[in-house]
Amino acid sequence: MPGGPARRRRPYVVIGSAIVLVAAVLLGYVALFGRPAGVDAAQERTMRASIISYLEQRHWRGVLEARRSKQKVRWICADRLIEVSGDGENYKVGLHALCQEFTAVDGSLVKGSGESSPKLATVTSPDRPVEVLRVEQPPDGSGYGSWVRSNFSWAGVAELRRIQRSLPADLEATMLTKARSAFGLPDDAPVRR
Repeated sequence: MPGGPARRRRPYVVIGSAIVLVAAVLLGYVALFGRPAGVDAAQERTMRASIISYLEQRHWRGVLEARRSKQKVRWICADRLIEVSGDGENYKVGLHALCQEFTAVDGSLVKGSGESSPKLATVTSPDRPVEVLRVEQPPDGSGYGSWVRSNFSWAGVAELRRIQRSLPADLEATMLTKARSAFGLPDDAPVRR
């Protein structure tokens, strides 16, 4: 019989093959171009640590700072790297940062204001002490999508979307561990708002 079961499955095989090919190209691109030549894992960690420190020290006045002005309030951030590109002099580091303000009250960690957003940091070469030159983030509202597309590669946009769909629980866990440590609280200290 012409057009039997094998012929009807052919479009599905072609579509499946195309999906596998696109996934392989995307993974290859990220593996080859996710970190520029000359930037090793240690240099990448140094750049990220400098960016996180910069973000933690330059935040807006949050609800805890406004309500608990006599208590020590700190911003704590954790990040997920998206991509790094550079020319040897300066590097652009794309990441997704989760930042929140914290304080400690009666043995508990108290959360305040926070944000979770993509960032594009421009830093000096990791061959010398890393200096954060600037950090940009997308505007709220209608300009968000176009900012992301103009500041990240297509693979970076795909990775950002993957991260945002399922913000890794370990990102928040990392932030909470850092916050407990910053306030001298035990690892199992309760967290409240």
